Amino acid sequence: MAEVVWAQFLSPAGRLLKRPVSQVRQERLEERAEVWRPNRYRGRQAIATWWRPAGQARHAGCATLGALEAALSLEFDPQVVSFTSWPVRLGWADSAEGYVPDFFARLADGRARLLVRQTPERAAGGWEETSRLLDAAGEQAGWEVRVHPGADDTAAAVNRQRLARYRHTRLADADTARVLHQVFARPRPFTDGVKASALPELATVARALHLVWMRELLIDWSTPFVPARSLVWSPQGVR
Repeated sequence: MAEVVWAQFLSPAGRLLKRPVSQVRQERLEERAEVWRPNRYRGRQAIATWWRPAGQARHAGCATLGALEAALSLEFDPQVVSFTSWPVRLGWADSAEGYVPDFFARLADGRARLLVRQTPERAAGGWEETSRLLDAAGEQAGWEVRVHPGADDTAAAVNRQRLARYRHTRLADADTARVLHQVFARPRPFTDGVKASALPELATVARALHLVWMRELLIDWSTPFVPARSLVWSPQGVR
């Protein structure tokens, strides 16, 4: 018989609950508060910060800059509709210790995803056992478990970091989008297309980059994005 994984999490009213993880399938953990936060102290090497997912009122905590990269990867994933940090602590039934995954995400099809990072410190501290715990929790709760690969210095990652500032839904504008889809019906440099739109330049740049972030306008993500040279095109094509 498989070992039972238990989950600790907060109720909507903020009360700490503990249940077998198999009974947590229907809980909207992405809407719950944190069961853990990183300690802040003088000399701490890791940099704790907060990430504001687009369209969400709550921020997601990131214990390190590596976790910030992981949050950005969730933000960019079109399957992810919402996510938060540290809403659940997992542990074996007979253990007083627990493990808090970095992020809990809700996908567009209703499934849940745990995203964790395997850092060198965690690898040295018994990652094999942690991995076994996560796999068992995923199987018992019906959660997808993913391990973030860590630092990514590829062109695609750098592009995501640069364009993430344009992720917010306040930049969406249907009228501008309609013009830009016409302007970029065929591939052309980003800057040229913005000028050709005859729309106010500063606002149009931000709105166009929002469309790029949303993949409503396309670029080659595998090469560095340079507005004056990088080609942009509409998936709608010529009409």
